[in-house]
Amino acid sequence: MKSIKDLIYFDIEKANSLISQLNGGLISEISNAVEDENEENSGLGFDVKIIKRNLGEKNKERNIRTEKKSLYHEILNSIELELENSELLTSINDSFENWQGSFNTFMNEIPNFSYIKATGWGSFEDFDRFKRILTNFNDIQRLIFGSIFLENPEVKALKKQLADAKKVVYSNKERNTKSKDLSLIKSIENKIDSILAENTDIALFDEDWIHKMKIYLDTFSPDRLNFRLLPFDDFADFQILSNLKDKFLLDENIENTIYTYGARPNIKLTILGIITSCPRQEDIRVHPSDEFLGYDETDLSSDRIYDKAFRNVFDSFEAFEKFFFSPNYPKVAISPIAIYREVKIKGK
Repeated sequence: MKSIKDLIYFDIEKANSLISQLNGGLISEISNAVEDENEENSGLGFDVKIIKRNLGEKNKERNIRTEKKSLYHEILNSIELELENSELLTSINDSFENWQGSFNTFMNEIPNFSYIKATGWGSFEDFDRFKRILTNFNDIQRLIFGSIFLENPEVKALKKQLADAKKVVYSNKERNTKSKDLSLIKSIENKIDSILAENTDIALFDEDWIHKMKIYLDTFSPDRLNFRLLPFDDFADFQILSNLKDKFLLDENIENTIYTYGARPNIKLTILGIITSCPRQEDIRVHPSDEFLGYDETDLSSDRIYDKAFRNVFDSFEAFEKFFFSPNYPKVAISPIAIYREVKIKGK
């Protein structure tokens, strides 16, 4: 073993598929070291339910997680070894360090890579977490800065008016009257915000802007959890982007991972996966709409005119989606198998 790994993310489904293609039967050998093989109930070659035998209820789940993590480490080490032996795995850091040419010529080589491993500065980008913070940002600001004015007579009077107005709204079912009461509540809240703005460093977002931002995020990035890695300190524009699935986080959810490592860790992390998007300086792709080049509108049938119109709509959507984690040169995207902190063993 060349290193010790603290696994943060492990896509067992991709790993299972990959290792079975690289070396059939190896999973069974690994899993037998954990427990008797039971392929009927497990793609890994063992059934987690078997491990539950002879374990106390209090320690049962903890032991199962420990056994799973041990198995994941074995599978990850085997995948890396098999990919290296098959000359399919490229270490981005080592390759660039040994590269004789310029950064631009190295970027021209990236499309020739398949599976890559890279170590660098990372950041987790949880869009659900961002929307939650955005939704509650103003109220959090009011709570923090408003605590300074708890005994302020004017603020106390306004808060009393606010509480009374809210009681009236909750008890009143008449639509027209309720609308007036809601307007009164908004007016009182604005007066309190004005006092805070005049006397503190509070920074409040426009509520309408927050609402529109949430619509935009819900449309183009629902349930998105991303990881961004910068392998080179001197070339920050080269980044490796990956979309994560929450179920493969070993700490069960992204909040636990962020509490442990931080949203932008101050320790370098390692990612392993296959390149899925590698933009070039000049786009070499043939565009689907190129079939209409050279045709005048009058040359097209009505069916093809509608087809062309719909293609243009999808083209405009593609432009919008580039704002959210679609890589542009010199960034690349990968489908991740594992993210971990790696500690090199210097020798025994």
